Amino acid sequence: MDKRRYVAFDLGAESGRAVIGSFDKGLLNCKEVYRFPNKSTAMGGQLYWNMIGIYDHLLEGLKTCTKLVGQGINGIGVDSWGVDYCLIDAQGNMAGNAFNYRDPRTTGTPEIIENTLGSEQLYEKTGVQMLPFNTLNQLIAAVRAEDPTLEIADRLLFIADFFHYCFTGKKVAEFTAVSISQLYNNGTGQWDDAIFNAFGIRRKIAPEVVQAGTVIGDLKPEIARLVGLDRTKVIAPAVHDTASAAVCIPTIEVGGWAFLSSGTWSIVGLELDAPIMDEKSMAMNISNSGGVLGKTLYLKNVMGLWILQQCKRIWNKKSPVLDYSDIVNRAFKATPFSALIDPDDLRFLNAEDMVAEVISFCKKSGQKVPEYDDIGTISRIIFESLALKYRFVLEQLMEGAGKEVETIYLIGGGGKNELLTQFTANATGRKVITGPSEASSVGNIMMQAVGDGMISSLGEVRTIIMNSFGVREYTPHYPKEWQTIYDRFISLIYK
Repeated sequence: MDKRRYVAFDLGAESGRAVIGSFDKGLLNCKEVYRFPNKSTAMGGQLYWNMIGIYDHLLEGLKTCTKLVGQGINGIGVDSWGVDYCLIDAQGNMAGNAFNYRDPRTTGTPEIIENTLGSEQLYEKTGVQMLPFNTLNQLIAAVRAEDPTLEIADRLLFIADFFHYCFTGKKVAEFTAVSISQLYNNGTGQWDDAIFNAFGIRRKIAPEVVQAGTVIGDLKPEIARLVGLDRTKVIAPAVHDTASAAVCIPTIEVGGWAFLSSGTWSIVGLELDAPIMDEKSMAMNISNSGGVLGKTLYLKNVMGLWILQQCKRIWNKKSPVLDYSDIVNRAFKATPFSALIDPDDLRFLNAEDMVAEVISFCKKSGQKVPEYDDIGTISRIIFESLALKYRFVLEQLMEGAGKEVETIYLIGGGGKNELLTQFTANATGRKVITGPSEASSVGNIMMQAVGDGMISSLGEVRTIIMNSFGVREYTPHYPKEWQTIYDRFISLIYK
């Protein structure tokens, strides 16, 4: 295997990063070379992403890469969160700002879906989990508001696809982001005209769909000169960060396992050969998300570490030096099972004061109420509740797919949290094996290598991952105690 290098840009809700992946003698070495903060901005009562600022950071990241390795970059690719988008006008310019999916404009759009097309018919077409911030919901909100940018839009591009467009001038959308938009028929493998028509969305804005591993084009000459590169190829990874993360699950076994991508969002899923879009899956609100190389990710979102991140934001106002290791240590020392929350309660989606919302949930559900400044107890409540919700979702997935799971592969930054990982093993009663912590970046690089002709199969991808990255195994403890608390958790979320 030739020595080759690829640059992965992995964009998250809190930060973005540039990672150089170097292949040598069948192994992959990854090095983060540039990191920048990413945050949304509230303006005029709306919540936006700073797309121009992110683009500027991508250019700085490329400059940093060329300073380190010169011209020896064989590909560039971007992955990001899903559902959000940019609109491009006929002149090729951005039509308005890109909304953050947590913007409140989508309030009431689930009712519009129900009254116009019906959630059952929508699920039959798309197989996608009903969430209030899906791309379809956002476009319905724009139609309802008579947003003029929709009238001048020539194409809709998802976040990572937009930056590929900036690099190459090619307006294409990669399948993994398309598949979760609720505008794409995962049965026929096409954009669904009936969905566009039902909600008054112009079909014209839907771009050409490409698969992960597609060479989109060469870096524009003016950008190449600016950052010090030749006309390097831009290669589409799985642009949806969850799908990118799932690429690097450290196993070549077929079946018997689930994955948990843990970060701002947590995603629990199974990897299947085809979507399951039946009544049972719809009733459990399970999503069929596009994977790579013909795979389907049968999954559900869980609110994830967003809740903790937003609590930390509040705590840092009083204790600026408080970091995540401090929080985990305090949680470890706190009393177990003092109270529980449902992480997917909508109050946690975009709370102004997340600490107050955790306390409010405990109070309204008749549980012991933690003190506002008790960082350890509140953090432990979040960690234990997340682990229990993972079990709840896993059991739904197994029921929907008719499959048993013995092992959970945990990928993403949440794997660094040893306490939460152990709680996950305890709550689910299953072995948990951690994979790469920067899973989306690694998966991004691997799919670029596939597109470059260096790797030919998912099995080969995962063999390289297994040989290149260490894993850690967690076994479940205290089964009786966790079963008792799970029964309590179930009664709480169905209350």
